[in-house]
Amino acid sequence: MITLDLPGHGALAHVPFTEENVSALMRDAVENVVGSAPLIVGYSLGGFVAMRYAAHAGDRTRGLLLAGCTLDFEGWEWWPYGVSVRLTETLPDAWLSAMMHATLTLTLPRRWVDVVEGIPFNRGVFSQTSTIVRESNRAIEEIAGYSKPVLFVNGEFDFVFRSDERRFLHRLPQARLRIIRGVDHTAPMRRAEEFSAVVDEFARKVFATAPPTV
Repeated sequence: MITLDLPGHGALAHVPFTEENVSALMRDAVENVVGSAPLIVGYSLGGFVAMRYAAHAGDRTRGLLLAGCTLDFEGWEWWPYGVSVRLTETLPDAWLSAMMHATLTLTLPRRWVDVVEGIPFNRGVFSQTSTIVRESNRAIEEIAGYSKPVLFVNGEFDFVFRSDERRFLHRLPQARLRIIRGVDHTAPMRRAEEFSAVVDEFARKVFATAPPTV
């Protein structure tokens, strides 16, 4: 199993989050590090990255597990995100840090707050992802031609991202949905053991069959 820091995060906090940098990271990881078609697991922003990669290089994957990313940022769904991005651009660093700490404290167990806050993060990611999302807000159309196994995982109370899950399932007839009960968008962290078990179960199914010929 290989985990990646996305541009603007962790060891790559100094790297701008651009389409070119993200694509190069994914391509290098799959072709030069993994060396064979992997099951790609993506959560939240990582889920959108995984979808975009699979839409253009589906033959280099075995399947997708996508958590908390069944949403197209269009119409009314864009505005809350756009407003929050604008807010982060205007706040001083100290104020933004305080706001993010308060948000994490309200939504995550204390042990996860410490973990997340210990990871380097470039605040420029907010505006950089905003631009990418705004210019290509039809993830559902991009991924519609993907033919490999797909599992969507959402928290029961992740109402924003659950609002579009039926549309994603309709466009990907081979896809399945798992709901983690009693939790919101933070499901993979709040229910880490349950989420890991879901990943393990799906991976065993994906790799139990021979890869389709292309």
